[in-house]
Amino acid sequence: MLQTRREFISTGLKGFGLLAASAHVPAFLARTASAAGTDKDSPILVVIQLSGGNDGLNTVIPYTDDLYYKARPTIGLRDDALLKLNDQIALNAALKPLRAEFDEGRFAIVQNVGYPNPNRSHFRSMEILHTGSHETQPLGWLGRYFDAQCQGSDPHTNAEAEIGVSFGKVMPQAFRNRSNVALALDNPETFQWNASGETASLAKAQQAIFSRLNQPGMGAAAPMSMESLGGVHGNEPETLDFLKHTAMNAIVAGDQIRGIIGKRKPGKSYPATRLGHDLDLIAKLIGGGFPTRVYYANHGGFDTHNNQLVTQTRLLGEFAEAVSTFLADLRAQRNASQVTILAFSEFGRRVAENGSAGTDHGAAAPMFILGDPVKGGLHGTAPNLFDLADGDLRHKIDFRQVYAAVLDQWLHADSRKILGGAYERLPILG
Repeated sequence: MLQTRREFISTGLKGFGLLAASAHVPAFLARTASAAGTDKDSPILVVIQLSGGNDGLNTVIPYTDDLYYKARPTIGLRDDALLKLNDQIALNAALKPLRAEFDEGRFAIVQNVGYPNPNRSHFRSMEILHTGSHETQPLGWLGRYFDAQCQGSDPHTNAEAEIGVSFGKVMPQAFRNRSNVALALDNPETFQWNASGETASLAKAQQAIFSRLNQPGMGAAAPMSMESLGGVHGNEPETLDFLKHTAMNAIVAGDQIRGIIGKRKPGKSYPATRLGHDLDLIAKLIGGGFPTRVYYANHGGFDTHNNQLVTQTRLLGEFAEAVSTFLADLRAQRNASQVTILAFSEFGRRVAENGSAGTDHGAAAPMFILGDPVKGGLHGTAPNLFDLADGDLRHKIDFRQVYAAVLDQWLHADSRKILGGAYERLPILG
């Protein structure tokens, strides 16, 4: 079997010697090898999750609507706190670093995004946004895209197993897939595969099996089962495909990630925030040609039940500064035409402020799509504060319409198969 990443490079990527050496090399490894040749112009999606429920009304503000200030006498934004986009709508002034993106038509603001019968639970709302479904769905919407891609439905890629990379200790539910082609990366220096079973005995068996797989002489064997390698009985997979996918993905990708980051020269100076750090790494990986199509980052803290003005202003400012730097970095790399950013939150906030200078869990909220390929501007209608649903904004655009546009127009996948239905695509991408 493979002993080191260097051996894999020398035997696999240089002339595909590994692939010719044995008919039993897993198809996954062949796909990973071919991924190094991914088309430089392949589209890349960067998803940024604004966790906690960002208040859309104080992000994209209907500043000429008296009902807005009536509902928010304390936290309603005025004057210098506004970046006016037209005679009705303004941005929170904390987003000023992104104003040029809007003016140049590279920043799309989709207003009143939500779904029928909204749920104000963080967990349930995020589950719906991550899976793209109201039904019980174990796989994420991006995970289903990964699976469809591995089945060859994506005509724009040479690599059937390009992986998705998320930043953080826990992989987002949106990435859950059957093909085991997604990674959760917290620290590139310590990134590796770790056994993870549904039981302690299964995790222990995985670790022992992986050790045996990496002993000399194991490479040309016929397909092996958990039982033949000393695995446990029960609910474990019948073959080692899951182990080969997850373990070798982590080893190959981990070494490749560290190699790219170590070689890349310093680019733009990013903000000293977690999001700034993560976008800096993503820019380095894109610049270094790392073969993935989807990156995922988290920017949390938006659950502003009290003292909202201070907290949201800081968080939106951090978002704007990090994203602005990231876009400038991509342009300096000449990779900007390859990347689109999707930013979302699980729900908006209530229209009326509460008694603690904050807002409580609500429903509809804006989504952001940024990048050089984006058809910018305001999409959808201004919030209707006269016609509310139990104190919440009524959604006008289903979030899956945004997903459908991203899947069909950007990632070149069939959104109907991935989302389980046809949703009218928004004209937000070229």
